[in-house]
Amino acid sequence: MRILLSRTDALGDLIVSLPVMERIRSRLPDAEIHWLVQPYTAPVLAGLPGVAAVHSRAGDLELTELFANTRFDAVLNLGHRDPQVITAARQAGVPVRVARSRGRQIWQATHVLWRGRYGSGRHEAMNILDFLSPWGYQGGAPALPELPLAEEELLRGREEAGTGADTRPLLGVVLRGSGSGACPTPAWWDRAMQVAAAAGWRTLVLSPPGDSPLPAAGLRGLMGRLRACTAVAGPSTGPVHLAAALGVPVLCLMGLRPHHGPDRWAPLGRRVQVLQYPGPEADLAGGMDRLDPAALEPHLARLRE
Repeated sequence: MRILLSRTDALGDLIVSLPVMERIRSRLPDAEIHWLVQPYTAPVLAGLPGVAAVHSRAGDLELTELFANTRFDAVLNLGHRDPQVITAARQAGVPVRVARSRGRQIWQATHVLWRGRYGSGRHEAMNILDFLSPWGYQGGAPALPELPLAEEELLRGREEAGTGADTRPLLGVVLRGSGSGACPTPAWWDRAMQVAAAAGWRTLVLSPPGDSPLPAAGLRGLMGRLRACTAVAGPSTGPVHLAAALGVPVLCLMGLRPHHGPDRWAPLGRRVQVLQYPGPEADLAGGMDRLDPAALEPHLARLRE
């Protein structure tokens, strides 16, 4: 069976969707799994076991060519904001087309997911596993594959992060995401990094690239730098999800907005801690600064264990 998994939105969305591929591989070991993603997220999938091909979402014309040149048995449109994927799949006669109940996908898909994601208490990775309902493979705990890195990528990351010159544990810092997600202000981060330094940590801002002292290195370069860290701290955004998928201990700072809490959007992984801000203010309006940076201390201690 040849299956296309379409996830054409953000980096964090792709990371929390990886368990669907693991589930397919565990049930259908001979399945040929293709991914359709944004060009900037495609490097995450390089060398990942089970990935037969990665296709970049460049436009509707390229989408038509993809379905004309590759005969898929099933298309799972994991990113519901790209309804053209189901349209092109239907035009190409793909037998199984799975989509959410959004827009014209309802009439063009062969299987539609009607279950709401908001207020369910389920993690987004579990919502993604619902796309396997045509085969009865949904349900259960999501399994996140650990992303592989080449030896040269690991060595380059360690060299750039300066891990050999300083024996203190290294805390990689992700200040904010590229979208409108909740995050503390730069002033709060200044105080937080002072707390980390007093606790014996060396801190290094890794993302966004414009705020890092290191030169731009692309997504694979960022992955190497994340792996070089003893731990990574930041809000629930792509690089923090990426660190967790690399097996790095993570401290994720999250707000209190409904439907955006840790039950649904915490990074996946065994080595993830979550710290939420304590206040009624909207986290998008600086409410996360109500979190006392000293509250990081016990979490930083656990990250070193």
